[in-house]
This record gives sequence, C-alpha cells and structure tokens, in this order.
Amino acid sequence: MGDTGMAREPSERTRHASALFAGLGPRYDRMGAILSFGQDARWRRFLVSRIGPTRPLVLDVATGTGLVAREIVDAGIGRVIGLDRSEPMLRSQSNGAAFANVLARAEALPFADATFDALTVTYLLRYVDDPGATLRELARVVRPGGVVASLEFGVPTSPVWRAAWWGYTRWVMPLIGALDSREWREVGRFLGPSIERVWRRYRSGSTDEPGRRRGDVGGPQMTERPAFYALDGGGWRDYWSLLHPPYTLWHLSFVAIGACVVPVIRPAYLGLALLAFFLAVGIAAHALDELRGRPLRTHIPDAILIAAAVLALAGAAIVGVYGASLVSWWGLVFIGVGGFLVPAYNLEWFGGTFHSDLWFALMWGAFPALAGAFAQLGRINVATLFVCAGCAFLSAAQRRLSTPVRRIRRKVTAVSGQLVEGDLTEPITEATLTEAPEGALRLMWIAMVALAVGLVIARWP
Repeated sequence: MGDTGMAREPSERTRHASALFAGLGPRYDRMGAILSFGQDARWRRFLVSRIGPTRPLVLDVATGTGLVAREIVDAGIGRVIGLDRSEPMLRSQSNGAAFANVLARAEALPFADATFDALTVTYLLRYVDDPGATLRELARVVRPGGVVASLEFGVPTSPVWRAAWWGYTRWVMPLIGALDSREWREVGRFLGPSIERVWRRYRSGSTDEPGRRRGDVGGPQMTERPAFYALDGGGWRDYWSLLHPPYTLWHLSFVAIGACVVPVIRPAYLGLALLAFFLAVGIAAHALDELRGRPLRTHIPDAILIAAAVLALAGAAIVGVYGASLVSWWGLVFIGVGGFLVPAYNLEWFGGTFHSDLWFALMWGAFPALAGAFAQLGRINVATLFVCAGCAFLSAAQRRLSTPVRRIRRKVTAVSGQLVEGDLTEPITEATLTEAPEGALRLMWIAMVALAVGLVIARWP
C-alpha cells in the first residue's frame, strides 16, 4: 500500500460520536430519509455530480451504509472503494454491493499518495478531532487534477431560518427519533449541537475580521460571533446586529404586557409607546453600547453611531411629549427618566453605578411595563406593580444567563476541562458552556413576544 497517513488516537468525544451510530445501520437509511424530509437522496446526487462523468477509481470516505458509493456506481463514473471506521455500518450494507469496503479511519488512510482519481466524503468533519489534518490526509491520496467533494450540514444565516433550524434540530429531531428507538432519540439530540459547534468553529476565520482568535482544548483556533443573534460582519448585517433583534422585541413585549393590565387598552397609545421605546432602546441604547468598546465588532463609523443615538433619543422624546399631551403631562417624568438612564447605563456614567444587575432589571424590565400601562390611562393600578415586578425578575434572569455567555464569546481566549460521567468523558468547550444558556434565551424571547401578542389580541377593543 505504500506510505499511509498518521493520526493520534481519537478523543473521548469522537469515540462517543462513533458509538452513537454503531448500532443504527439497519435503520440508518430510512431514518435519514425521514429526518431530511426525503432530501438526502437529492443531496447525494448533487455530491456525486461534482466529481465528473468519469473517474476510474473513487474513494468514498465515511461510506456508512454505502449510499454515496452506490450512487457513484449507478452513475457509471468508475470503480469505488468505500471506507468507514464503523464495522457495524459496513456490515449493514446490502449483500452483493458493487464496490469494495475498507475498515479504517479517515485520519489515517491505508493508501499510498495519489492513489485515487476522486474522493467523496459525507458528514465527516463533525466527528474528527482535527478537521484540518483530516482534510490534508484526504487530499494526500488524490492524484493531481483529481477531485475532493464533501457534503456537510450548515446553519442558516438568516435569523428567521436559523430560529426554525434550531427548533427543528433541538425539539423535532429528538422527538422523531424517540418514536423509533432510544438510540435514535440520542442521535437526534446529538446532531443539532454537533452541527452548530462545527459551524461556529470552522465557517470563518479570516485574519482581517474584527475580533480575536480563540481556541478550545484539543481544537484549532476559531473566530466566534460576539452574540448568537449577530450576523457576519459588514454592510447591512452590522446594522441588523446592532438592533439586538431578540432582546429589542423582548423588551418591547414588556411595554405591551404592561398596557394589557389596565382597564382600557387604546391601540393608538400603545403604538406610540412601542415606537418611543423602539427608538430609545432598540436604536439609541444599542448604538451607545456599541460606541463604548465595540462589543458587537461592527464596522459602523462612530459618527453614525452617535448620530443614531442622538436622533433616536430625540425622536423618542418627541413621541413621548406628544403622548403625554394626549394622556397626562406626568408622562414627561417617564421621558426624563428614560432620557437619563439610557446614556447613564450604556455609557457607564458615574463610574458604572447604573450599569448593574439591579438597574438592568429596573430599566429594561420594570420601566417598560410601567410606561406601557401609564400610556393608556395616565395612571397605574396594583396589578401593574406586580407585572412590573415580574418583568424586572425576567430581565434579571436574562442578564444572569447572558452575562457568562457574553464573557465567553467576547473575552475568554481559551476553554479547558472535561466532564466525567461514569465511563464517558466529554471535553468542556465554548459550545458546551454556551449552548444551554443561549438555548434558554432563545426560548424566552420567543415566549415573551408570543405572550405579549396574545394578550394584545385578547384585549383588542
């Protein structure tokens, strides 16, 4: 065979991933079709179409049950050798397969340099410890002028589709898997975080991107988005990230919830209150926050951030004054308090006195609910006070969850350690530390928006 690639022994994480799929061979093809809504066959055909009409010898890495290898044979492209590290997967292939199989690891291929005319690989990089070294090993066995075609999952960049993808991979897939077996339930729970972890780590990394390089134990360096809702930097994406869409909607929900606990709800007055808070919180507060230290790493010029903050605060004040003229001039107190707290919190005036957990809960939780209620009738009731307290505690929970996540994403440069559960050892990485709190934050902002919309519909005159 000649010289072969060398690779270290797989980590516990990699062995755990391999063990998850070891006993799934007989049902792998059927469940793959179900979980992909039948799209897996189309993906395989596209992959095979990339290697060309004729390739005398093709290596199919991570062949599993041989679906891609069969596609290559059926297309008449050339002779195929399938390779997989799982003996149960190879045994599950139907008898009389028109290709040979080799039991080996992709990190250490038992073939000489430049052996194959083409190489295909599917869903592999999530299960190896060093994807870069694995790709070099794959390229080693391909002849000059040959083709390497890879099929992998990604994560949608659109916030809407990303939220739908997250819900499907975290909720629906484990549920569908549980209907088949306990093993497939565990696979369903594993796939989403596994895909997202690799997508975060390897989808970018240009040295001229803002931010810094980061690393996990046992893994290469990476560049991480500064927030789960942030898009890739540049152009209009910076302005979308600046708005903090999930959190802005969350805090606007408090305004609507406050409006729904007074005896009469006036849609026009609610609209004015929502507009004022969108300008003050969604634009002004976030522009000032980005101006101080660039936590979102946007390329928005300082002058634009300053202008956006000033104009948005002025717009919020104008809307507030107009609303006060309709309801009660006591509304000017809300304008003054809000106009002071937004810069005091985000610019950390007075030594950061107002930049604390308590003031965050009061400013972004209790205050919007109180203002939303007052904007309806010019007064508040006892129910409003309880709602304000509830919104304050929800904001405190938000900050409690988001603070360590922000620290990991924006400040921590290395993560180390492991979790030991019986015989299973799992490395502690950035993804394992952020997945649970960010998952809770995603669910909470959606829940608050849904609750606010439901209450407004129920109270609509």
